[in-house]
Amino acid sequence: MPSKSIQNDLDLYLAQISRVPLLTAEQEKQLAWRIINDGCDTAKEHMIRANLRLVVSISKQFTRSGVPLLELINEGNLGLIRAVERFDPAYGNRFSTYATWWIKKTIKRKIMSGRQAMHIPSYMLQRMANWNRTLRELEDALGRSPTPSELADAMQVPRSKLGLIQRTMAAVQRSATSGPREEPSRSHPLDGFADPGGGRDEIEHRDELRKVRGLLEGLDSVTSDIIRMRFGLDGHEPMTLKEIGTHLGLTRERVRQIEHQALGQLLRGFSHRHLDRRTSRAG
Repeated sequence: MPSKSIQNDLDLYLAQISRVPLLTAEQEKQLAWRIINDGCDTAKEHMIRANLRLVVSISKQFTRSGVPLLELINEGNLGLIRAVERFDPAYGNRFSTYATWWIKKTIKRKIMSGRQAMHIPSYMLQRMANWNRTLRELEDALGRSPTPSELADAMQVPRSKLGLIQRTMAAVQRSATSGPREEPSRSHPLDGFADPGGGRDEIEHRDELRKVRGLLEGLDSVTSDIIRMRFGLDGHEPMTLKEIGTHLGLTRERVRQIEHQALGQLLRGFSHRHLDRRTSRAG
């Protein structure tokens, strides 16, 4: 039974977010284009605030997990922010359809992390966070992936410790993604590949991922790099259009155009492969 103070905090939060009007489809598009083309923080904040009730609605579906509702909402809000940063209205879907998957993803990770059997010392948690932060900073500064020596120097740890940190991060990731998952609602054709294990069958997922990587080989190097970074296919977290543009020296709009064209090519490639498979089975 939640305490009275927690319940009051939740009631206050719900009352505050209910004052923000919901967005129409046209308003979503206008805000999204301002975020994509202008990097408008005001539009981003408006989009987030207008969809906080969606996070609450989804969070309530996971109350039996044992995680307090406010914590679920906090995690879901992080997913909402990621969805706002990545939403592209050019694909024709409503934002709520796209955001639902990101919100559920962050909530499920929170639940799974609470169920981890392994104990991670606090100093290791700090090093793991420092790893991710330092890696992004060095990639932005150098325009490439840092060497192990550069990473160790920037983190101020012996190079011999990098292997242990990396193995711990991999173990935590496996634990966080080992539970059952729902089929995600997607706006982009490749959104599911930003989160390995998202399909109903792991073998089928690996087969589809191999197809994606095979199709990427047919694209030019810049286009291939954009798709890999956008959907996290290189082992890193998926990147925003702005982050990719900074990394490659391109504008946010140019990155969006290249992504849009590439996804069309990949989608046609998938269609052809599925058609060839059905034809061969019929024969």
